[in-house]
Amino acid sequence: MREDPLSLRFTPNMARSYVTRQIMIASWAMAFVISTSFCFPAVNAFVSLHQKSTRCDRHTSAGFLDNVGEFFDGLGNSNDESSSKSEIVDEIDGIYTGSKRIITIPAKTMKLGGLRLYCNLYLMGLQNTPEKNCWKASQSDNSEVNLRYCDLSGSIIIQFTNDGINVDRLGSSPSMKYLMHESMILNGFLDEIHAIVYDGDITEDNRLLTLVESDAIEKARDFVSFA
Repeated sequence: MREDPLSLRFTPNMARSYVTRQIMIASWAMAFVISTSFCFPAVNAFVSLHQKSTRCDRHTSAGFLDNVGEFFDGLGNSNDESSSKSEIVDEIDGIYTGSKRIITIPAKTMKLGGLRLYCNLYLMGLQNTPEKNCWKASQSDNSEVNLRYCDLSGSIIIQFTNDGINVDRLGSSPSMKYLMHESMILNGFLDEIHAIVYDGDITEDNRLLTLVESDAIEKARDFVSFA
């Protein structure tokens, strides 16, 4: 006699086991739904807060960098303006703004071309006096020689006009070394002027320079810093 297959498949123990499994699965599903309902808002809130914080941080960083850039741009502009202003020297009637007149030697007669050529050659040869490369000579035109000192604290400007010879110092705060070397240059220059005016058996008409006052050169030495 054969046993009914259905009786073998559904025994009381198996029925209880089946019900137990179904209850456990339902419990797990309910727990998952409950945990998800609490977790998702927290996750969404965290993501939203993070995105908001990131946007704020980016905005703050961009603003900070912009301010820094504007600050350094301002510094660059002010430096460019000040450097351009410091390099410009205005000339009014042949006299540079900011220069100080040191010597004026009035001329009675002057052979302007010959005197300028002679003195220009002499002054150009002083660039290594008393030290190598301590002066840099330049000419803005035929009537002027500029001797700029190596520390850039001052310059000697010598001008030749029909009325005489003018010597200016350009520089508001010349160094002590500049003043010492300036005195050597100017005393040597005055010695050359003295030789042009008085040395040799040359008539007054043929001299490159004659003076209104015979002691004009000695008076000029009184205005040299370390005469």
